[in-house]
Amino acid sequence: MSSDRLRQFALIVWITVGLVALGWVFLIIGEAIRVIWLPLAFAAGLVFLLEPIVRVFDRLSVPRPIGAILAFLVLLAVLVAVGALVWPTVQEQGAELIRQLPDIYVSLVDWWRDAALTLGLNIDEFLSQEAIEAWLRDPANQATIQDLLFGFGAGAGIVLRGVAETIVVIGLAPVLAIYLLIDLERFKSNSLELTPPGHRNEVAYVSGEVSTALGSFVRGQLLVAFLVGVASSIGMWAIDLPFWLLIGIVAGFLNLIPFLGPFVGGALAALVALLNGDPWQAVWAVLIMIGVQQVDNHLITPMIQRTRVNLSPLVIVLALIIGGSLAGLLGVLVAIPATAAIRIVIGHLWRTRLLGQSWEEASEAMIEVTDPPERLARISRRPQSQTRLFDTQEMTWVGDDESGEEK
Repeated sequence: MSSDRLRQFALIVWITVGLVALGWVFLIIGEAIRVIWLPLAFAAGLVFLLEPIVRVFDRLSVPRPIGAILAFLVLLAVLVAVGALVWPTVQEQGAELIRQLPDIYVSLVDWWRDAALTLGLNIDEFLSQEAIEAWLRDPANQATIQDLLFGFGAGAGIVLRGVAETIVVIGLAPVLAIYLLIDLERFKSNSLELTPPGHRNEVAYVSGEVSTALGSFVRGQLLVAFLVGVASSIGMWAIDLPFWLLIGIVAGFLNLIPFLGPFVGGALAALVALLNGDPWQAVWAVLIMIGVQQVDNHLITPMIQRTRVNLSPLVIVLALIIGGSLAGLLGVLVAIPATAAIRIVIGHLWRTRLLGQSWEEASEAMIEVTDPPERLARISRRPQSQTRLFDTQEMTWVGDDESGEEK
């Protein structure tokens, strides 16, 4: 290895060590102000979701503040329309589920008892009313319940803290998203002004790649989750499964977390079918969920998320585990996009500094772009090999715009 390559390698190693140390400090500070991260994460998701709509209004010469508000109104109209369509059925099935909860409990207890007897075990002593009352009267168990509901060891209790965070997210995230949408272009320009002039175009290029990948991921995941929820609901309705819409909604919502939605939906559907006394219905429910997952993995996701970061299943699982251990549900939700962003940045530095590749070569090695169908090729966006650079004098983008015309 030449001396220049050795120096570059040592520089990257020390930069990595510094970033790790900085990340550790960031985690310590972040834990102290953890209440702000959930609304910020949801606000960022709203920005990625609504930015294309705001750009459409920009092309129509609508002022950006008005465009941001109109984009939110469009989203609100869609949510209200979907809610009005499904709410009566959700309310009906929810009421029926509450009515059947005692019967479901009895069925589950009987099923557990039969399964235990098959294995030569007797669990009646653990499921009897006397055993449950004795467990509840135990001071240690009472203290555990009190800590879970109202404990103040590291702040508010879990339940109260969860309610508070939900209220903060619902109220604060849309407000933050509106301000971010309004000031997004100014924020980009001000951020680039803080970078060294010699690296300004490169920072703009890499940040554009990160933004494209994350925007595609957020919008794609939401659309895929919606389609999975619709397909699962239709499949469960087709086999006349009780609570078919609730199961479809659960499967679609949990599909926001990779690998989780269809598996949980399939298990829940099979359980409902078994409690309904129809094993064949359980088999059909599992087969339908497997089919939905396969169609999602091989057709829906590749068509919708045309710009994706190449992450192996092992990396995705590890990212989910680490994110969940660090920040719970929030960590699980942001683990994949955060890992994708880190991979793009670190991969760019590694390939351009150590391997001597161009920006485009480094990007193509990390970001997978699915070719559009042949019919849509004529209206596809600009080729990925073309680069839009940032004019550091005029503080504007130069190159091909969204319509493919030279600026």
